[in-house]
Amino acid sequence: MQFFRLFAQRPLVLPLALAATVAMVAISEVAHWQSVQTLQVMASGAAWSSQPGLQEQRESLLHTLMLGRIGVAVLSVICLLALVVVLRQGLALQQRQLALQLGAQVADHKATQRANQKAQRQLEAEVAQRTVQLTELTQHLQTAREDERGRLARELHDELGALLTSAKLDAARIRLRLSGTAPEALERLAHLTQSLDQVIAFKRRITEDLSPSSLVHLGLVATLEILAGDFAKTSGTPVHCSLQEVPLTPAAELTVYRLVQEAMTNISKYAQASQVWLSLARVGEQVQLQVRDDGVGFDPAVPARSAHGLLGMRYRVQAEQGSLVLSTAPGGGTRIEVVLPAAWPSHLAAA
Repeated sequence: MQFFRLFAQRPLVLPLALAATVAMVAISEVAHWQSVQTLQVMASGAAWSSQPGLQEQRESLLHTLMLGRIGVAVLSVICLLALVVVLRQGLALQQRQLALQLGAQVADHKATQRANQKAQRQLEAEVAQRTVQLTELTQHLQTAREDERGRLARELHDELGALLTSAKLDAARIRLRLSGTAPEALERLAHLTQSLDQVIAFKRRITEDLSPSSLVHLGLVATLEILAGDFAKTSGTPVHCSLQEVPLTPAAELTVYRLVQEAMTNISKYAQASQVWLSLARVGEQVQLQVRDDGVGFDPAVPARSAHGLLGMRYRVQAEQGSLVLSTAPGGGTRIEVVLPAAWPSHLAAA
C-alpha cells in the first residue's frame, strides 16, 4: 500500500523510470545481438574455423558479452530499487513534516481552545459577580425605597393626620356654636366635614399603599384579603382567594404583598380579565404564591414596551432567595408563581 501511495503522489516517476530502464536494456540487447551476429559471420569464414585459438577467443567474447548483458540488467534493477528507496525516504520526510505541521496545528488549536475556555470562565465569573452585585443593589434600593415609603407614611399619618383631625374638631365646634342660627352656614359646614372625611380616608389609603401597617397588626393573610377586596371593589373583577397562614420573615411578607400589589395593578391595566385567583400555601419547606387571571395574556417572546414591573418582581424574589415563574400566552391568561423559602422559628424570632 505504501508503494502505491508513494507513486500515486508522483505519477510521472514510475513511467519515466521504467522507460529509461527498458531503453537501457534494449540498447544492451541490441548491442549484444549485433556483436553475436558479427562473431557468427566471422566464424563462418574458413580462416576463423581453421585456427583453434580463434575459436576459443570467440567463446570468450560471447561469455563477456553475456556478462555485460546481465550486468546491464542488474544495474537497471539496482537503479530502480535505489529510485524507490529515495522516493520512499522523501515520502517519509514529507509525512514527518506533515505530522509536525499537524501537531503544531493541534497544539495551536488546543491552546486557542484553552484560552477560549479561560476567557469563557472569566466571563461567566464576571457575569455571576455582576448578577450578585445587581441583586444586592436591587435589594438595597428596595430597602431604601421601603424605608422612604415608611418615612412618608409616618409623616402623612402624624403631621397630615393631626392637621385633618384638628380641622375636623374645629368644624365640629363651629357647628355647635352655629346650631339653629344659620342653616346655610351649617349646610356648608356639613359639606366641609364630609370633604374632610374623604381627605382622611384618602390619606389613610395612601398611607397603607406606602407602608401597609396591616402587615404588622393583622398579618399577611388579612392584608392580602383587604388588598384583594379593594381590587375587586375598584375594578369590578372578582378575586377568588385561597390563603393559608405561612411562616415568612417580615421582609418576605413585604415582598409577597408588593408582588401581589404589582400583579393586581398589571391585571387592572392590561389583562382585561373577568376573574382573578389568588393562593398562598406552604409546600414542604417552601411557601408558594400564585396569582392567576383569565385575561388576554401576551406573548413572552415579544419584548414588552414596559417590563420594569415584572423585572422588579423577579429581583425582589431573588433577593429573598426565591424564584418566580411567569406562564402566559395570547388569549390564555397569565399566571405568576412564586416560591420562597419558609422561615424557621429562629428566623422569625430574630426578625
